[in-house]
Amino acid sequence: MERRLANARWTIFPQELNLQNGKTFFLRNIANGVGGHPKWKDVDMVLFPINVPHAHWFLAVLHLDIWKVHIYDSARCMNYFTTYLTGGEFKSFGDSIIEELDVIDYRKDFPDGHKDNAVMEFIDIVDAPQQEYITNRGNCGVLVSMYMKMIASGVPVKSDKPCRDAGFLYRNRMTNIIWDTK
Repeated sequence: MERRLANARWTIFPQELNLQNGKTFFLRNIANGVGGHPKWKDVDMVLFPINVPHAHWFLAVLHLDIWKVHIYDSARCMNYFTTYLTGGEFKSFGDSIIEELDVIDYRKDFPDGHKDNAVMEFIDIVDAPQQEYITNRGNCGVLVSMYMKMIASGVPVKSDKPCRDAGFLYRNRMTNIIWDTK
């Protein structure tokens, strides 16, 4: 992924997030702009790559203007969305974000309607490109990278290619960027 432009309206949470680890106070520092990261008051979206330890990666996109989190999962057939929604991990994640943002007075200057809405809604994005076969488990990280690139570029998260081809083509693009080949 190319570098984030200074005027971009998105940022990436700079560490892997594991919903099973509980909340992190690192989140408050990042949201407040520590370490050269943009303050969340200056962006509309935060992209969270999320790790299911030793199993899977998916992407959560927090839309700060509407308090909704879109979940992009390349292995929907594994039911991580339903599991984390009913198991309470998503609610805990959303509550942690709100608590940490309250500590830094993130919402104090917002309109009352937005300030009063202290519940995050999690939405499963059902038309995100999927891994072609669940046995092809190595593609989830590649597809998360592809989702992030598309979202950051303002491109709809869709692919007109079969997922196996889309994953392969995106791997080639990543290789070209890393090794600076064309």
